[in-house]
Formats: sequence, C-alpha cells, structure tokens
Amino acid sequence: MSRKYLRLDKFSNYFKDPFLVSGFQNYFGVYRIDSATNGSVNGTANSSIKQNEKSKLRLNNIITIKYASDCVNYGLHQRKTVSSDSENSKSSPFTSDGEEQSDVDSDSENSVQCRIDSKFWYYFFSFGAGLGYEMFYASFFPFWIWNIDGAVCRRVINVWVLIMYVGQAMKDIICWPRPAAPPVIHLEPHYVVEYGMPSTHAMVGAAVPFSFLYFTYNRYEYPFIVGLLIASYWCGLVCCSRLYMGMHTVLDIIGGLILVAVLMTIILPFSDMIDHFQLTDPYSPLITIAVMLLLQIIYPKTERWTPARGDTAVIMGTGTGFALGSWLNYRLGVIRGPAIPPPYNILWPGYRVFGLALLRAIIGISCIVATRAFFNSVTYAVLCFFMKEDRRDLKSKRKLLVEIPSKFITYCAIGFVITYVSPFVFRLLYIERETMFTEV
Repeated sequence: MSRKYLRLDKFSNYFKDPFLVSGFQNYFGVYRIDSATNGSVNGTANSSIKQNEKSKLRLNNIITIKYASDCVNYGLHQRKTVSSDSENSKSSPFTSDGEEQSDVDSDSENSVQCRIDSKFWYYFFSFGAGLGYEMFYASFFPFWIWNIDGAVCRRVINVWVLIMYVGQAMKDIICWPRPAAPPVIHLEPHYVVEYGMPSTHAMVGAAVPFSFLYFTYNRYEYPFIVGLLIASYWCGLVCCSRLYMGMHTVLDIIGGLILVAVLMTIILPFSDMIDHFQLTDPYSPLITIAVMLLLQIIYPKTERWTPARGDTAVIMGTGTGFALGSWLNYRLGVIRGPAIPPPYNILWPGYRVFGLALLRAIIGISCIVATRAFFNSVTYAVLCFFMKEDRRDLKSKRKLLVEIPSKFITYCAIGFVITYVSPFVFRLLYIERETMFTEV
C-alpha cells in the first residue's frame, strides 16, 4: 500500500507542478518579462530575455496585467484586469505596431507584464476558453432551442446543470488554489480568486459536446465518427485553453475529466426519464424549484468569498427556467410527440431558413438582454431593501442572501424567456420553427 501511495503522490505532485503550465504557455508564445527568465518543467531557464532585447520588443506584443486588491488581501497573485497603455488598445489587448515599449512599472507589486509572441494562438485559445463561459451558453443553448432541436437541448441542459453543480461544489470542498504565479501567467483575471480543482471548464468541455453526441446519434442520421471527432476536438480545445490561460494545472484538468466521466455514466441513462417527468408531471415545477433551492442551501460553505457559488446559482436558475418554460409549453399543447419516430434526416438550411433563424436570434437575444437588465436591477434592489444593505456598496453584491437569490431569480426568468416567451413571440410574428411542435 505504501508503494502505491508513493506512486500516487508522485503522480499528483508532477501534474500539479505549475512549471508544466508555464512550459505550455512558453511553447505557444506566452512569456513573463518582469524577470530575466521564464519557468520550465525542471525549473531551469526556458527562454532568456536579455535586457537589450527588451528595448526592441514592440508594444503590440506586450500586455500589462494589474492585480486587484482582493487578490493581494487573499495572498493570491493574479485576479487582474488586462490593460494597455496605448490609446488604440480598447478593442484588443495588443497595441498598435511601430511603437516602442512604453514605460511601465514592471517592478510594481500590483502588476506584471507578459509578452504574447503569437496573436493567432492567443485568440485561438481565448475562443476555446469562451466555450465554457456564460456568454457562449447564453447564445448556444437558445440557438439550439429556437432553430434546431429543443428535445435534445433540454436533456443536455439537465446534464449541464447537474455536472456543473457537482464540479463547482467540489472546488469549494477541495479548496486547491490556481497554479502559482510566478511562474504561471494568469491571462484571465476574473476567476483567480476561485479555487481550481477540478476544472469545471474541462468538465463542461466534455459534458456538452458528448451529451449532444449521445442524444443526437439515435435521433438523426449522420456518421458517428464525425460527431465523435467534433466532440473530441471541442473537449481538447477547452482543456488546452485552460493551460494556455494559466488557470488550471494539468491535474485539475485530469480530475475534471475523470469526474465528468463518472457523472455522465450515472446521469445519461436517466436523462429521458428526468425530461419526461419535467414535461408531464403536473407538480414538476414545484418539485424542480424545491430541489434547486435545496441544492443551493446545502452548497458547501467556504472561508472566503469566491465566484463559484454565484456562478452555481446562475446555472441552477437557468436550468429551472428552462424546465418551467418547457413544462408550460407541454401543458398548453405547444409541443407534443412527433408524428414520425426517429431517426430523422438532417435538413440543411436554405436562404429562407437561414434568414428566419437570424431574425429569431436577433429578437430572442434582445428579449434575453432586456430580461437580464430588468430582473438583475429589480431583484438586487428589492433584496438590498429587505436585507437593509446599501445597494450602492459593491460589498452588498457579495452578501449571501443578496447575491444568490438575485442571480437565481434573474436567470430563472431568462431560462423561461428562452423556452416560452421568445417562441411565443415568434408564433405571433409567424416566424417560429415548423418542427418545434413535435419535440417532446
């Protein structure tokens, strides 16, 4: 047993090594320039930056990352914002060509500079990281419901909600920090305060594409190998983006992939039963809300504030809103069973279908934006009033009884708008997708 334990400990220490992450960043052209060397796996110099070379670096390759005060208070290195000293840098972290490096206080405790040698890899991995964030799913899931297949999307959302809840909770139970900086450069400033193990990006990067593959393979006729390649590429891109961004160790990603594999093995066989219950049972809205609130109540507490609990409330609220909207569609007869059982042929869109899809997206996303703005401001103000908190104080947003209910209610409303209100508007305008009625 002792030998196995030593091997496991050696395996864990190796893949937790931040120099692995730093080496990955260096390989794709991300370097620290606040010191003479960049880290490597064995701790030796991987790439030296001589003083006379620094003066030759163009400003378009430099980004300055500034620390936030709460990171300093918690002893964290980089919860920061990416900024630039050029007036032309508002739309990009890179500045314009042809300018010499400006004076930046690289010795400051609250800032660090890094060099990006390849803009292609920067934007490539930034896109990969975006596949795990709110902005992507706020457009991706509605697009599927409004334009492709609501039955598949409902099941995927249930998987997404359950897996993300477990992953976020595990983060706040294990409490492993993000990889150390230095040697790592944290290119995403917003989530450094959050714990790192397991990587929920890796979990959702595997859960979403492979769930779509699982639910569409017997429903539509297409080559399985094509779907498998797309899902694998999606998952690999998301996982690699976490290393490039310096937000996770290799062990965080391995842990996330193992955990999601176990959870999907348990959840997927019951997904049809869960979806059927949510649609058909007359008491499913009450039960769904009760379960979601109970999960929020038993969510593990942490010694300090992290974004994980609030993000979990966003996910749980979205899932609740989707379930309520779908249930109402079924009770009102908007959706029903298909006349012809699957599998179905994939119908590629023409100009008219594409135009209607674009119109639905514009109208639907406008409804989402308006709903988010209204409920976010109203629920926050009401909760601050009842909790006797100053809503102008930013600290009020981190109060447990303000942050969690506000986010849950707001995103519950957004999920309801996506599944019921927006399709209702589409019907009034005669632009609803023809096959939506058959997707139970």
